[in-house]
Amino acid sequence: MRIRKEVCALLIFGAVMAAMASPAAAASLWSEGASLFSDRKASAIGDILMVRVSETLSDKDEGKTSSNKTTDENINSGTGILAIIKAFGFGSASSMSSNTKVERTKTINTQISCLVIDVMPNGNMVIQGEKAMVSGAEKMNVTFSGVVRPQDVAHNNTVESSKVANSEVIVTGKGIISRTQRPGLINQILQAIF
Repeated sequence: MRIRKEVCALLIFGAVMAAMASPAAAASLWSEGASLFSDRKASAIGDILMVRVSETLSDKDEGKTSSNKTTDENINSGTGILAIIKAFGFGSASSMSSNTKVERTKTINTQISCLVIDVMPNGNMVIQGEKAMVSGAEKMNVTFSGVVRPQDVAHNNTVESSKVANSEVIVTGKGIISRTQRPGLINQILQAIF
């Protein structure tokens, strides 16, 4: 009995000594590339970047057309065998004037969280994001994509849409307002013909 206790104690002591002899492995709280002085900015595929979209599109088309045409033809009375033909004449005049003016202004102000979907060899990031907003019966989708330079990303991981290259903003909507702003079927057919 005493020998068993000594053997157990010896085995426990050996296990403790073996554990102390092996090097300890611990996980570090510090990650490579981290900075003590700034927040982490998007730089790799899968990172999220906040884009502040502030775009205004102003478009103005104006056209004027004016055309005048006058035709006057006269035929004299016939002579000889053609004496039965009485003198007649005809004339025509046409005038056309057209003035077309179209002005459009679109403004969009929102923030979209975009995902980095690719990183170019020079470090520029290709981003893409979508935002859906529903208010009552209206649904609006905003899709944003473009290319961002790492130096244009602010310390709080945001970038202005004006600093995004090849930017594309697509705004689509469904609901009562978008239906009423769309021309009717007859107007669409007439616009397609003329």
